[in-house]
Amino acid sequence: MQLRALRYFHEVARCASLRKAAERLYVTPTAVSRQIEHLEHFFGAALIERGPRGIRLTVEGECLAEQVTSTLRGLDQVRDVIASRQSQVAGNISIHVSESIVSTVLAPVLAAFYRAHPKVTFNIVIASASATLDALCSGEADLGLAFYLQERADVEVTAQCELWHRVLVSAEHPFALRDSIELRELEGQPLAIPDSAYGVRQALEAAAKKRGVTIQPVFTTSSLEVQKSLARQRAAVLILPQVDAEARDLGDGLVAVPIADEHLGRIRIDLCGYRNRPRSVAVLKCQEMLASAMQRCALVD
Repeated sequence: MQLRALRYFHEVARCASLRKAAERLYVTPTAVSRQIEHLEHFFGAALIERGPRGIRLTVEGECLAEQVTSTLRGLDQVRDVIASRQSQVAGNISIHVSESIVSTVLAPVLAAFYRAHPKVTFNIVIASASATLDALCSGEADLGLAFYLQERADVEVTAQCELWHRVLVSAEHPFALRDSIELRELEGQPLAIPDSAYGVRQALEAAAKKRGVTIQPVFTTSSLEVQKSLARQRAAVLILPQVDAEARDLGDGLVAVPIADEHLGRIRIDLCGYRNRPRSVAVLKCQEMLASAMQRCALVD
C-alpha cells in the first residue's frame, strides 16, 4: 500500500467525487479510481459506493477516512519538523482564530511572515475558543489565537494582550455622535453578536448581569461580515474588540464608540499551542512574530 493511494482516498473522501478529487490532485479520474481499487484490494472491502448522485463512503470507507486524516496530518507535521532541522523555514502552519482578531492582529503578521518566508503555507480556520482548544489537542491546529481560552494542562499560553471593547454602529446611528455610551443603553438595541461559545458574547452577558441589564440579541451569528453588513444598514449594533482605544472612524462605514463600563472595558487574547507536540521552525517563528505583535498591542492605550 502506497502513501499516494491514501492521499488520493483522502481527497475523494473530502470531495465526495472522483472528478473533483482528480482536479485537486492534478491527475485523471482514472488514476484516482485505480488507487481506490488498490486500497480496496488491500483491505478486502469496498470503500466507496457509486450512485446516480455521485459517490459515498461505505462504513469501512468512513472508518478508513477518519484514520487516514489523522495519519496524513501526523506525517505532514513530521515533514515540517524534519525540514526545520535542516534549517528550512517551510511547511504548513494551521491556525485557529477568532474572526474579530484577524484584521487587527493576525493578518498583518501573516503578511509580513509570508514575505520573509515564501515557502510556508497557511491553513486559517475561524473558530470559537472551545473549538480552538479541541483543534490544538487533536493536532488539527498548530497555533490558537482566541479570547479567554479556558485553562488546560496540555495547552500552553505563550502570549497575551488585551483589546478594548467598542460598540460599532453606522455613521448615521445616533450613537456615532457620542463620546461614549453606557452598558444600560444597549438594552433594547438590535444587537448582532455570536453565540455563547464566543468570548465577546460571554463578556457582554457577564457584564450585563452585574449591571442588571437585560441583553436580547436580535441577530445571532458568528460571521463578522454579516454583523458588519447589518450595522451598515442600521439594522444592528455590534460589539467588537479594537486595538486602539481612541480610534473611531474605522474606514468601512462604521464608527467605534467607547463603552463607559469597567465590567466591559477590555478583553484578553491568548496565543497558545499544544504543550506536548514538537513544533517546526516555521511554527515557532510565526508564534514569535505573533507574540511580538501582541506585545505592541498591549502598549497601545
